Amino acid sequence: MSTTTLKVGDAIELSKELEDNSINVTVTSPPYNKAKIGSPKNSLDKKYIPGVSSNGIFKKIEYDSFDDSLPEEEYQQKQIELLNIIHTKTVEGGSFFYNHKIRYNKGHSITPWEWLLKTKWHIREEIIWARGGGVEISGFRFIQNDERIYWLCKGPKHPKLPRACANLGSVWKFGADMKNDHPAPYPLRLPVRCVEAVLPSPGVVLDPYNGSGTTGVAAKLLGHNYIGFDLSENYLEKARDRITNISLHDLKKFRESSMLGNSGSGEVTLENFF
Repeated sequence: MSTTTLKVGDAIELSKELEDNSINVTVTSPPYNKAKIGSPKNSLDKKYIPGVSSNGIFKKIEYDSFDDSLPEEEYQQKQIELLNIIHTKTVEGGSFFYNHKIRYNKGHSITPWEWLLKTKWHIREEIIWARGGGVEISGFRFIQNDERIYWLCKGPKHPKLPRACANLGSVWKFGADMKNDHPAPYPLRLPVRCVEAVLPSPGVVLDPYNGSGTTGVAAKLLGHNYIGFDLSENYLEKARDRITNISLHDLKKFRESSMLGNSGSGEVTLENFF
């Protein structure tokens, strides 16, 4: 039976406590350091200031216990530190799937390549997530409806992908999770694809930014042990309930997402509901 370990605290500090060479796969999406751009929930502000605020159409990402507005240099240094710590904690040949995006601010673009190249990881591949949606109210740019998933490997050794997974290509087209009350969730399809592609045998999956627990749901249904960290006790308790009591909705999404015919681990399957 797989296990789930959830801890409240800082991702960097908690990652330091992990045993070296103990993690098989990490799948995560850190806060994007959006510098509070956008309108708060329920905002009636109709002013638009490029790079500062929206007219109420573009929602600001607001986390429960995290201020997503660090100076950019500090943000990147923290990301490098976390990535390097997890590199040490990962088994040789292990993988890290890092979901992020290209950001634009005051006429400049900021790409994750700026800090990924400064880490210990071997960058295996850049995957484009064509997520659809998106709002560009200014008309100054084409609508940004994509994000990136960077497949990182520890050392030159890397897993050989199952043919069904390799055939997905490097552009993944599926929508965001619109039925999740976390401010910035990714859909279950994303971690299922990542973990399923590189971890055929039971192992340990990590998400240092646990959020709503989506990676944990994928890990459990694929039969792996899971470790998740989050600053917010509120988010973590909701994630704990979600992972412990897998919903019919998540099971259906999982079955739709699996490329290898998985229908859930031996302990939880869709058939259990009927």
